[in-house]
Amino acid sequence: MSIKLDHKPVVVLTDYMYDSIQPFQDVYDRAGFDFRPHQCRTSEEIIRAARDADAVQVHFAQLTREVINALPKCRLIVRSAVGMDNIDVAAATAAGIPVANVPDYGIEDVSTHAILLMLAITKKLNILTRTVREGVWDYALTKPVHRIQDQVFGLMGCGAIARCAARKAQAFGMKVIAYDPYLKQEQVSGLGITLKPAREVARESDVVSIHLPLTGETKETINREFFSWMKPGAFLINTARGGVIQEQDLLQALQAGQIAGAGLDVLAQEHIEKDNPLLQLDNVIITPHAAWYSEEAEFTLLTSAAEEVVRGLNGEPLKHPFNRIPYAKQI
Repeated sequence: MSIKLDHKPVVVLTDYMYDSIQPFQDVYDRAGFDFRPHQCRTSEEIIRAARDADAVQVHFAQLTREVINALPKCRLIVRSAVGMDNIDVAAATAAGIPVANVPDYGIEDVSTHAILLMLAITKKLNILTRTVREGVWDYALTKPVHRIQDQVFGLMGCGAIARCAARKAQAFGMKVIAYDPYLKQEQVSGLGITLKPAREVARESDVVSIHLPLTGETKETINREFFSWMKPGAFLINTARGGVIQEQDLLQALQAGQIAGAGLDVLAQEHIEKDNPLLQLDNVIITPHAAWYSEEAEFTLLTSAAEEVVRGLNGEPLKHPFNRIPYAKQI
């Protein structure tokens, strides 16, 4: 990629949810860039805000084909997050626009949250804390609870976060197996992980932890068929993307006792409605897409995203390119 500009670069931030975006501002001030933060809610607002942008930095806003094609000066798109499901990467690629993300800012945090959800749901912590508040002092309400040592921790997807979660599960004495069609066994053997087909991971695991990106290939692949493969006493954990699970199928599997429980940090539709039946189940723990968050992770995310923009617009190689542009658009 060779983008280097001959004018003061303009960077538009489409939206954000942080208490402070000062880390963004600090990076762009040091680079001498014109940083313009917005809170865009519609495609029209994004187009108006970013019409003159050399780079667009996005958080949750939808960068559709329509939006991308309406930004003739855009030379780079960076998402300050891991998933790319809100960006039409194909449209950006067709337009010659490199796209990058920040996949490594929260590896420790998300993997720890996956283990947290596993421990909480397998020990039925939500039931214990609720009943104590209600004045009931009785551990037996959670029976049966089983020791996780020597159980099987199954990974659906075996990227950086999954591998970090595997290491933490192994510290509890768990055996780790994984499904990942893009890996070979020799790539993970030194990590104590055994690769298996998806069906075998589902059938053998006592806890299945989802670490799949949301793509056309993975959407709703954790569905009725997958739940039919799982053990009746097994638990499902998801800290990846809600859309990889068919939630109606999950609800039915939980209600029917087809699986023992679920710990979810992400849902297909966020925020969750108060009448969502998942909230009524004692064998479900839901957290509000919080796995990524720590103060350290947030600071790293903000600075890393801005630094990626600076690299790209200064004509330097991107650290985390998501698409491949043979000949990037020139000014």
